Amino acid sequence: MLTRHALRRFLWPAALFLGLGLLYMLAVPAGESPDEPGHLQCVEQVSLLGRLPLVDPPPTGEWWSRTAIISGRMCYHMPLYYLLSGGVQRLVGGLTGQTVHFDFPPNDPGWNGAGAGPMFAALAPGGLSTLAPLLALRVLGLALGLIVVWASGRIADRVWPGSDLLAMLLVAGWPQFVFMSRAVSNDILATALGALALWLLVSGGRPARYVWAALLIGLAVLTKVTMVAAAAVLALAFVYEMVTTEHTHRRRLLAAGGLGLAVLLATLAVIWLEPTLRVHAWQSEGSFRQVRPDALTPAYWGNVLRLTVSSGYARFGWMNLPAPGWQAAAWWAALLVAGAAGVWQAWRQSHRKTLVILALWLAALAALYVRINLNRFQPQFRLVLGATPVLAALAAAGMAPWLERRPHLRVAATLALAALLLAANIWLVFGLILPAYP
Repeated sequence: MLTRHALRRFLWPAALFLGLGLLYMLAVPAGESPDEPGHLQCVEQVSLLGRLPLVDPPPTGEWWSRTAIISGRMCYHMPLYYLLSGGVQRLVGGLTGQTVHFDFPPNDPGWNGAGAGPMFAALAPGGLSTLAPLLALRVLGLALGLIVVWASGRIADRVWPGSDLLAMLLVAGWPQFVFMSRAVSNDILATALGALALWLLVSGGRPARYVWAALLIGLAVLTKVTMVAAAAVLALAFVYEMVTTEHTHRRRLLAAGGLGLAVLLATLAVIWLEPTLRVHAWQSEGSFRQVRPDALTPAYWGNVLRLTVSSGYARFGWMNLPAPGWQAAAWWAALLVAGAAGVWQAWRQSHRKTLVILALWLAALAALYVRINLNRFQPQFRLVLGATPVLAALAAAGMAPWLERRPHLRVAATLALAALLLAANIWLVFGLILPAYP
């Protein structure tokens, strides 16, 4: 529950996150985020045409050409994010009298994805100078990001009570997460829904939480079809609880599990019975059937690992503007060492059910990520952004016991973490992003 004490602890990470989100909004021009122009075309099909998004017109030319980028090629995704964003755009457009359509400038003729320059020529200043309906989508993304920050704290509290503030700070200051939160993208809605569902799964208590978790996961699947991985975690967590719970509770648990299954089946029915969604689902599934020949070589997976480490910390633009490698290495080293300590501490304190569910969540995302990269070279951490709350929770659980034994350092260490994250993001904006978009 969001008690007054929990609300006070949430306010500081929320302030950090919103401040950094505003900074990235000012610094990053429109369209300079992964697939943002394509996603915006899908949103505008809802807000302008009042229909489910279609890949229309079909993309032509190289993938980075203007005709491909703004063709609607992203509209094979499930539509929940587009429906939500299209409704927000239409509302804000009506209130402000501004046109909903955003016209991207011409492509930069020298851009091919390899350099650090912008995709679009004649760039306008950052996000606050664009149309109000587009600005509203960035505000919506930050609101969804706040949900992830809050849910991360609740998950961390299940791993190690009292570690919520550290976990929320880690997520609020995670550069790649903040960058993606203010982008026009369905990733952040899927992540927010998944984080809430995961919090319910680890919370324990009433079996009815499985019904609510199934509803959230169903909505996440209607945002990105790859979120079916979360449905697998839900099923395994339910089986695990059935095996480990007392016999007297199993009847109530079975009833909740049946309702949760009905919710998931209803989600599949919606996709199957709506012709556009059915076609998009089949296109999504069919597009990942093939395996790249070079995906069976160690060198290929070495490159996937290297670029995943980079994009997991800070890789901006269209993933063509990376932070220095030593920063990404230091970030992941600290996160993994603290996370390993968190797993050890939680295991010793018998929080094993929580650890099992979190391990299933990470395993499902890892399997999904491997399957994507078997088919196409996309080593982008944003595709598994749902791992962010888990990694932050485990790292916070590793730091919290050390600080509990040193109460005189607790406040100073927490402030130092917030200051370090703030400084790192400010450096990335002024030292990396602004020079790339003069």
